[in-house]
Amino acid sequence: MSLAESWEQHAAEWIAWARASEHDGFWDGTWPALRQLLPAPTDGAVLDLGCGEGRAGRELLKLGYRVTGADRSATLAHAAAAARPTLPVVLADAAALPFADRSTDLVVACMSLLDVDDFPGTVAEVGRILRPGGHLCMAVVHPFVSAQDEQTMHSASFTFSRPYLQSRRYVDRMERDGVGMTFVSMHRPLSDYTSALFANGMVLSALIEGGEGAIPWLLAARADKTDW
Repeated sequence: MSLAESWEQHAAEWIAWARASEHDGFWDGTWPALRQLLPAPTDGAVLDLGCGEGRAGRELLKLGYRVTGADRSATLAHAAAAARPTLPVVLADAAALPFADRSTDLVVACMSLLDVDDFPGTVAEVGRILRPGGHLCMAVVHPFVSAQDEQTMHSASFTFSRPYLQSRRYVDRMERDGVGMTFVSMHRPLSDYTSALFANGMVLSALIEGGEGAIPWLLAARADKTDW
């Protein structure tokens, strides 16, 4: 099963989780970090890449950005389009975006780059649609966390039985406040992210590590598109 198929399979769970649980780190971790990295709103196009049910896109709309969402899951795309405030959404593969070259000022990838099947193709598409001087603001589960053995990800005593530099799929089942969610994602070392950005004309201009505990659970970064 592909990552896209898994997200469609668990779409109803995710909608309930994102709209009911206040303990998954979005409101007090991921979103504040991303907001800190965002450029000021302009009239330029903004893409919420892998928008899911739309909560990050809705926050961007409230801040004055001209946002369009994109997601591979039909269920999640419909949920994002039906919520309020209304978020325009396209159903699309992140590695084959229906946007023109150099047409976008800002791409926001909120916990989505770890969930794409074609990671190199996705980053290439981001580089293609960004105008020179545009930005990618991204957040992922910190590779220090995703490299852990699944059974210890939420434990104070964590273990690593596989090499950090080895990209691999993992499954993380969480239950909080009577709501459950199964995350099927990819662990990738930090160098996979930076190498893909550099190969597609982007340079890092800011990086944030966040989360309490022995190791950070959040990695957020801004990459700027160069003119080449």
